[in-house]
Amino acid sequence: KRSMKNILLWVVLGSCLLVFTNASETERRLQEKLFTDYNLKVRPSRTWDERVMVRVGMTLIQLIGLDEKNGEMTTNVFMNLAWTDYRLSWNPEDYDNIDVLRIPPTKVWRPDVYLINNNDGQFDVALYVNVLVSHTGDVTWLPPAIYRSSCSIEVAYFPFDWQNCTMVFRSYTYDASEVDLQYGLDENGEEIHEIVIDENAFTENGEWQICHKASRKNLASDLYEDITFYLIIERKPLFYIINIIVPCILTSVLAIFVFYLPPGAGEKMTLSISVLIALTVFMLLLANKVPETSLGIPIIVNYVMFTMILVTFSVILSVVVLNLHHRTSNTHHMPLWVRKAFIHFLPKYLGMVRPHPEEPLQEEAGNDTPLSRLDMRRPGGEYFFRKIDPNLMTDDWQYIAIVVDRLFLWIFVITTTLGTLAMFLDASFNYTPDQPFP
Repeated sequence: KRSMKNILLWVVLGSCLLVFTNASETERRLQEKLFTDYNLKVRPSRTWDERVMVRVGMTLIQLIGLDEKNGEMTTNVFMNLAWTDYRLSWNPEDYDNIDVLRIPPTKVWRPDVYLINNNDGQFDVALYVNVLVSHTGDVTWLPPAIYRSSCSIEVAYFPFDWQNCTMVFRSYTYDASEVDLQYGLDENGEEIHEIVIDENAFTENGEWQICHKASRKNLASDLYEDITFYLIIERKPLFYIINIIVPCILTSVLAIFVFYLPPGAGEKMTLSISVLIALTVFMLLLANKVPETSLGIPIIVNYVMFTMILVTFSVILSVVVLNLHHRTSNTHHMPLWVRKAFIHFLPKYLGMVRPHPEEPLQEEAGNDTPLSRLDMRRPGGEYFFRKIDPNLMTDDWQYIAIVVDRLFLWIFVITTTLGTLAMFLDASFNYTPDQPFP
């Protein structure tokens, strides 16, 4: 019984081996028939003026990233190249119904279609996978590739920007009279006028969102055709809002509160300079991110520069306020227009009320006229005023410093608010187009 089982086992194994050997032999005979006198350097056209149609398609696996500094987009794709080679056709009935062959790409003619606008000098694909050859002579090649293509960066609205990056594919040696580039076909045989995204294999980018992924056939004046794939991508600005814009706005608020400190506080200068240093750090961070170009200035850089200018003025104006605060009647004469403007006129419009002294001050001469009613316009009045109470003139200078400080506070609040709204409302008009082509 055991010997019978062994015999049956050997018979089954021998039959399988015979079938496989026969299949391999049939495929060997088929390939020998196809590649006898086959010249892979000759175009698969029956006549010299016949054009070889090559269909070019692309499947996007991952948008790896966009290097704004170097103007380079990196993508992981599968190319889809299809053409017909009449020399690679056969009758399946003559070869055990074999209707598809997988052949190394180095053995067949291939259209030299490469990425023209590559940015690293690597024109070729990442892996030379086998080509699929149908019994009708249809050849399909699906090589994977990681392309680094050049992309012109528009920096004006960074980080609320969108970019239009292209990938241009063209034959290096064949012109339009020899190779006819066409769009790829889908499963239904319809032309695909866009980049295909395989939802099962696609990996979403954390910084960029794909808005349009169209393709277009172009014919240059020199009769060279190309298929151009367009990736219109929009930046996701959340990272920059949280890490740069919000801290920058908060820093601007700190610059405003410089004028809320008491006029005589030396910390006004410390706070102003600290804010200026913080904004300088922001500028250094942005300098490493935005492209090194003079064609445009990013809106966020404009905003940081705008804030730096305001903070610089706050330092200068803090010096002015401190100077006013420490003036006395012995060092500075107060002009009449300064008294009218900063003691009698501006406080009313700034919502300020000067507190009255606890005890009304009287003239040293003994009359009952309060000092607040002295006629400053009569000759010698200023001298008489200082003669009676020199400390009151010092208080006036300190009050003027408070008024000027409050005036600068409102100016900075209005300027910062309007400047921030103007810049970021302008960015809201930079929306991606509804159509990929104008």
